Amino acid sequence: MGVFFEPISRVDRTTAARDFLDTAKSRKRAEILERYTPLRGRKVLEIGSGFGTNVAAWTLEFSIDGYGVEPSSDGFDAGYTASRELLAANGIDPERIIDAPGERLPFPDSTFDIVYSANVLEHTNEPDRVLTEAIRVLRPGGILHVEVPNHLSYFEGHYMVFTPPLVHRRVLPAWITLLGRDPAFSRTLQTQINPLWCRRVLQRIGRTYPLEIVSFGEDIFLERLARPFKFEAEGVAQRLSWIVRTIQFLNAGNWIGASIVAARGYYPLYLTVRRR
Repeated sequence: MGVFFEPISRVDRTTAARDFLDTAKSRKRAEILERYTPLRGRKVLEIGSGFGTNVAAWTLEFSIDGYGVEPSSDGFDAGYTASRELLAANGIDPERIIDAPGERLPFPDSTFDIVYSANVLEHTNEPDRVLTEAIRVLRPGGILHVEVPNHLSYFEGHYMVFTPPLVHRRVLPAWITLLGRDPAFSRTLQTQINPLWCRRVLQRIGRTYPLEIVSFGEDIFLERLARPFKFEAEGVAQRLSWIVRTIQFLNAGNWIGASIVAARGYYPLYLTVRRR
């Protein structure tokens, strides 16, 4: 996976691979998730489980009844194979990682206490259908928690470059080319995803599966700008730490953060939904 993303993000493959396999990142994600629901002992599905790091780390540390879906498709096929090997190496049944897309989850209705996904929704063919499926397999009272780029922001996290907000997916490749980068990967991204789009989609899903929107992650964004924090990913820290430090220095009273939140440009989205 580090080899795949190296030419896209311009972060060396070794650093990128460490980021994907970093269990400290899994613990930080667990801390965010536990703002909304206990993790220990819960039945959890991760959509787009990647290398299986979260499923393995949370199984060992929080005793979750964990499953993951990861399609063995072009560019990401290594994740499916490697995740099963990672689980087996940690004494966890590798069959808990299933070759399936988020649009067609192979589980009955109301199966899981938590459905989780990080940096996956923007890569799917039908993100609205993925959200529908995620809520379908949630038990009443269960939590869906999705980390996803916000395309109302000025930042594209895969290439780690600044972009105009609401750039259409057909326009993004031209912008990436203008910056001197290979646009091929940008053609796969769903750039319509933002808080307004999420709200519209969830309102439609709510007609079938009653739900409550708990948060879009504004509070986490404001907290991060108001105080020093450590980046989850080493590659992101290498590229962006000076920018964030500058914003924090100028951000007396968190006025910059409040302005960005008012414009719905915070990054990323931490979409949290409870099924009723």
